Amino acid sequence: MDADDLFVKYTVEEIRKIEKNTRSDIEKKKEDLRQMVGERYRDLIEAADTITEMKNCSVKILTSVQDLQKHCVNLQKTMMIRGMAGAASQNQKEIESKKKFYAISSEIKLLVDIPDRIWSALEGGHHLEATQLYLIACHVTSSLQLDSSTPQSAQILKWFPVLSRQWATLSHFKQNILQSSRNILKDFSMSDQKTAEALCSILLLEDSSPRQVFAEFLLARKSAIQSCLTPDLHNTSVKTQVCTVTSVAERTLRQIHSIFYNDEESGDSSSLLFDILSAVCDSHLQGKPGPYHIKLEVGNFGKYLPTHIKDFRPVLAAPATPIATSYLQQSVNQWVETCIGDVQHGVSKFLRHITTIKALTGIRDAVYELLEETEDDRASWKSVCEKVLKRRLSLWSEFLRSLFITRIQAIIQDSLDETVSETQRLISEATEKLEDSPEERNICSYIWRESGLDIPSEAAWDRGITTKKPLESGGLYMKTKAYTPQNQSICSALDNRVSVLLEDLANYTSESQPSQQRDKDLELVRTPPFDRYADNTTLFSFMQITSVRSTTKLCEFLKAQLLSCKVSLESLENTRQEEKPKIVDRALLLGRLCGSVVELCTSLKKAICIADIKESKADAVRSRSRLKRQSTSGDVLPEEKEWFSLVKVFQEQSEEAFKLWSNVTCSTLLEEFKFNLTDMSPSSTLKIITKWDKIEIQEETDDGKKVTSTILLPVQSSWYVQCLLFGLCEEISRIGGHALSRVTVSALIQDISQGLITCYQEHLKELQKGKDTLHQAQALQWVFDVRFFTSVMSGRGEDKKVNAAYQKQLKSVIDTLEGYIDPFDLDVFHPHLQQKLNSHCQRCSLLMGALTNPNKHLLSSHRAASSTYQEQHNVLPVAGSQLRFNLLPLSTVQGSALPAVQPAIPRIDPEPHKSKTRSPSTPNLFGSAGFHKSQTVPASLSSKFESLKTGWLSNLGVQSK
Repeated sequence: MDADDLFVKYTVEEIRKIEKNTRSDIEKKKEDLRQMVGERYRDLIEAADTITEMKNCSVKILTSVQDLQKHCVNLQKTMMIRGMAGAASQNQKEIESKKKFYAISSEIKLLVDIPDRIWSALEGGHHLEATQLYLIACHVTSSLQLDSSTPQSAQILKWFPVLSRQWATLSHFKQNILQSSRNILKDFSMSDQKTAEALCSILLLEDSSPRQVFAEFLLARKSAIQSCLTPDLHNTSVKTQVCTVTSVAERTLRQIHSIFYNDEESGDSSSLLFDILSAVCDSHLQGKPGPYHIKLEVGNFGKYLPTHIKDFRPVLAAPATPIATSYLQQSVNQWVETCIGDVQHGVSKFLRHITTIKALTGIRDAVYELLEETEDDRASWKSVCEKVLKRRLSLWSEFLRSLFITRIQAIIQDSLDETVSETQRLISEATEKLEDSPEERNICSYIWRESGLDIPSEAAWDRGITTKKPLESGGLYMKTKAYTPQNQSICSALDNRVSVLLEDLANYTSESQPSQQRDKDLELVRTPPFDRYADNTTLFSFMQITSVRSTTKLCEFLKAQLLSCKVSLESLENTRQEEKPKIVDRALLLGRLCGSVVELCTSLKKAICIADIKESKADAVRSRSRLKRQSTSGDVLPEEKEWFSLVKVFQEQSEEAFKLWSNVTCSTLLEEFKFNLTDMSPSSTLKIITKWDKIEIQEETDDGKKVTSTILLPVQSSWYVQCLLFGLCEEISRIGGHALSRVTVSALIQDISQGLITCYQEHLKELQKGKDTLHQAQALQWVFDVRFFTSVMSGRGEDKKVNAAYQKQLKSVIDTLEGYIDPFDLDVFHPHLQQKLNSHCQRCSLLMGALTNPNKHLLSSHRAASSTYQEQHNVLPVAGSQLRFNLLPLSTVQGSALPAVQPAIPRIDPEPHKSKTRSPSTPNLFGSAGFHKSQTVPASLSSKFESLKTGWLSNLGVQSK
């Protein structure tokens, strides 16, 4: 620690303690160092003493060996002198001397020729022959005593000076033969015969046992596997390296069976190693040429070679005994376990460089073809494993399978993580560049702009039946769903990435075999080494879990974005109102995206419902219809349970986004409406006043005279009411109202209508508390306004409890407003006001059809059909379904059994003038004025067109077919 920091952080006493502790540590470490150095010096002295003792001992041993050698030489001379007794003729001595000389000459000739023959044998791969030649050379050298200092060797060297360095030339062949033989053991492509001969060479040269060469064979093959696992990606492909490792393991076990395994039960079958050893070392075959007999060709001197050289056979120091089966099985099992660890460690590094499942499939199929067995195989793999391992062994399952599964899972995980990250990036870019995308802020600019891609060219030939993905259905389909180009591009990028991943995975999990390969397989009956598709369930399960996790992550991201919009809107509640539209448009983009991901990303559904991935393309239409039935009936297949739970979450987020828009729209419109409603200034009255219609009525006096009078009635709602409703319809149309869920629209209409009634209630309470009063004309206009927007905004949903409370509030407001109107005038105005209201509703229906109930007509435009029912052609009935132009014309009646459509708000027709005043218990809601007075139904123009279509045009279609 720095001295300055010490004085800053600690007191003087603390610094002194630190100093004391530091000095104590230093002294302790010095003492430890002294002890350690002393121990090291002591060890060195003991080692030096030991080396001195070893040197003295070796000198004594060397002296004893030299003395022993001298005694042996003297003993040999004594025995030779003793063996020379007996007289022989001079000629016989010369002949024997010449024979001895020729024999020595032939041996020397053989000794000189052997190096060339050994080199030739090594170059030709005949290691056993080279070993035998080397052993013969050693035997000749020993017989000539060239490696000793006897007088005979000195005399031979005098006769043949070329032999002075011959032993030095021969001595190095042993290491060369051993090195070459060990290289053969590492080469798994060598035949069993060549490998067994190399093992025999090692066994004879090193005078070892079969167990020792067996252990050396296992170590050599382990080294071969490790060398194959050395990364060499520049020169060798991963497939080649994996196949090489598999081949080494497979060939090793087969060669162990053929070279070392002995059938102890039968006793007849012996291993290849012992067959070769018997052929080379069996003394009973002396003089008889065998498969491994060496021809000693030395020219004309061959007949002078001694018999002990002609009939030379290598002999082991100890008899070679077969390897016990239990020991062999134990050793091979240990070797296999060791190799499994090495292979998995090495191959896992190779597979990191593989980035596609298709490449892994190619490697797996290559291993499969490598391990396939045909009828020509002498020993089946199952039999080999049972004998050398005492168990079954699958090279694929125990060596490679787990590595491939792990790598595939890593590829799937990385791909989905990258897909989610890229999708999040696209979403963030779309929300940031929202101001530059007019079609995102006003969908109408996209929907009503024609494009050549609205209808795909293939649709002309498909006759309306297609199995294409929703993203390939054309621009018209996207416009009907209100999916903007930004939504389409994001969903397309997401769907394409997942689709590529599924196709990549299908290479591994789907069986696809070329026709040529299948024809070749028909010629040979092959035994499958393993099930290539046994991991499908595991991979499908992982794909499903990972897809669900990634989709949930994407959903959480969208949820966080929506929460950010919500927080931003709450912070801008009273300030910076100009920022609200941008935030609302951002929330709408996220809401549409939640809906489009569920519907357009079909590949994402396949990934999550991976168990049903094998569904054929021809069943796509059937699957789509089944999806609709399941969504309505509530029955979900087990493999689609996860998908529908995610769909529900996305739908909730979409509804939450549109709820934000609904709340902002509702608050904005109601705030403006409340201002216009409460503004009682003359200027505002002139701005919002509407034209009233003059109506002449005739009344009969008590004298029986008819009196004609003129009354003024409102014929349209107030301008601020019409502006609110039309602005609401514009806002719904701006965001693609034709594609909105009815729940969202109904909630918006419910909030708006409830807010309007609440505004009237609050304002009427303020009027009752204050000094200002409400004039009858204004009250009559407000009654008209309330009844108008109540009739128009009929799409409030089907919640009976909420609607009942709303009806109660509505009745209270209307009763309060009618309290400002003279009861006699109200009874007079009632039928005419209702007629004007119906006419006004019909005139505005085309503009405000988005607010009506889709299951009912705007007004009760039909009465119960009967035989006397008639249609008035001057009134245009309309349908409740809202597309571009909100409502479309229909014929008034389609059949005599058409039921009467009930109004959205219960209406009770007042009894005709029973009294001048209305009972308080009577509902103050106008009944619907009938549009049709008569009951006969003449054929309308629309019905004539329909009959023309079903008649002549249908016959024309049949003839054209």
